[in-house]
Amino acid sequence: MLDPLYDAFGFLLSFFYSIIPNLGVAIILLTLTVMLLLFPLTAKQTQSMIAMQRVQPEIKKIQQQYKDDRQKQNEELLKFYQENKINPLSGCLPLLIQMPVLFALFNTLHNIEDRVPKSGQFNKLFVDLCGTDTTQACKEVKGLYFLGMDMLTSPANSGEITANVIERLPYFIAVAAVMAAGWYQQYQTIRRQKGTAAADNPMMKQMQMLAKVFPIFFGFIAFNASSGLVMYFLTSSLFRIGQQHFVLNRYYDQAKPYKTSDSKDAKEPPPDDDVPAPAGPSRNMSNKKKKKRRR
Repeated sequence: MLDPLYDAFGFLLSFFYSIIPNLGVAIILLTLTVMLLLFPLTAKQTQSMIAMQRVQPEIKKIQQQYKDDRQKQNEELLKFYQENKINPLSGCLPLLIQMPVLFALFNTLHNIEDRVPKSGQFNKLFVDLCGTDTTQACKEVKGLYFLGMDMLTSPANSGEITANVIERLPYFIAVAAVMAAGWYQQYQTIRRQKGTAAADNPMMKQMQMLAKVFPIFFGFIAFNASSGLVMYFLTSSLFRIGQQHFVLNRYYDQAKPYKTSDSKDAKEPPPDDDVPAPAGPSRNMSNKKKKKRRR
């Protein structure tokens, strides 16, 4: 079902490699191309996530207020969403659309020699990986290096290439960079939530837990994946950091205040009867009193 995507990504990877014959650079260019194409969807998803985070204190307030009446609670929540033009499910559709694309990209980079064109104008990558025999599947894959790393070897297996720790250092640095980028990506959103309301927010607690666990889990995957996939992880994470900076700045820091559940009942305070009279008339009255005393 995803074969057309495999073929498309394999062709793009070979195309970029034909321009700049370096597999690491080709992977970076392919990743950036895919991320740019997905940018409208990921921006929409991030925007929806931000909207839900900002209104969590008000949602919690409504739930607490109508905790004994579930029907009334749902009605008030629906009314609140409609007043603020929020769709709680709007962040799911972009994610569902992205998943097949990202899975196909992951699979293409995991089996590069099986996805790139064997013949034609853009077969240079296959030839460099497998040799000039294009009549059958690749029997022995040659290593292609970028920044001192074989793009087809995982950091975990880099010891099979060299036992020198210094020569293996680029692999470990790349994994550490993936973990750092993943942590900062989570931190970008969390740092904008301040105050006790945010601290008591269940969603924020889950995000804070993810911010601690996610980088470690992602680092474990990167350590056992090929270095080409590590470059994909790192490039996509750095792209998302820049993307979130743009989206958060636009839809969070500059967002208008949301309407609270009781904002429609708010009224202007009535005029205060104790407010002193204007200065002009009071001076005239005092002048008249002074004249009467003189007489």
